[in-house]
Amino acid sequence: AISAGANLKSARCSGASQAHDKKAAATALWIAGSSQGCSKTMPCTLDFYGGVIIDPLGVPREESAFRQLLASSLDEWSTQQKRGVWLQLGIELAYLIPIATAEFGFEFHHAERGHVMLTKWLPKDSQSTLPPNASHTIGVGAVVTNDEGKILLVREKSGPAAQAGFWKIPTGLADPGEEIHEAAVREVREETGIKAAFEHFGAFTVSHGGNLAHAGKSNIYFVVKCKALTNDIQSCESEIADARWFSKEEWQSLPFPKRGTIWDELNRSALDTEAVISTKTLPTGRADIDRTFHYPVNRSSL
Repeated sequence: AISAGANLKSARCSGASQAHDKKAAATALWIAGSSQGCSKTMPCTLDFYGGVIIDPLGVPREESAFRQLLASSLDEWSTQQKRGVWLQLGIELAYLIPIATAEFGFEFHHAERGHVMLTKWLPKDSQSTLPPNASHTIGVGAVVTNDEGKILLVREKSGPAAQAGFWKIPTGLADPGEEIHEAAVREVREETGIKAAFEHFGAFTVSHGGNLAHAGKSNIYFVVKCKALTNDIQSCESEIADARWFSKEEWQSLPFPKRGTIWDELNRSALDTEAVISTKTLPTGRADIDRTFHYPVNRSSL
């Protein structure tokens, strides 16, 4: 961090420098260059949309130094006709938030466990086109069968399903940077101790409105068919009240999900339909960067 009056660079700001390193170019598709900062501006990264992403490590910790450098930075970036400014403040710098918001007009964009992200739109003659915070979460449900054709179901200790006492397939949310099918395999392992392998995707659905943790957000829920590699259940004591293998007949006799409802059709899509979704890894054409490709296939071809 830059302390007040310490290590200030010359008044001439460094210009944008193009990234030539292959790895940097592959991971910075939207990055136009960077500035090391100076006595008038904070160090930052520049994007191809005319945006400025302030380097969190270059934010002064002392309030008056922060106020002074932020003011001169905004003036300089406005002169350069920059558009959106992104300012990340860690928990340890939370006392600077009122300065950025009340005095300089920054708005909240999103927050994580360790920081808050603030934004400011610089042009006076146009509305902000900065992208909003993430609008969707990704949910997964795993239909897991073993060599006997039995299906793995759980009863949760908390939540709506626990209140109703439902037996259900293992479910959860995908983590950032995690492939959807990998999230399903992980959730199975975490909830039941069962090691499973991904086979294919079934159907998916989208719900809107969110919940108490993600108010106003939408959720895309995917059903994933998995094959059990082990049979010995070791339930997660903090989350799962019980976990068992059910025959298909036993599963179909349970009150949940009610036949013909969306949850029933979602589960069946992983078992009974001929058309499913498989995956393969394909190159993107950028510096050895690959991405998962999801495509429809006939189950019989897998």
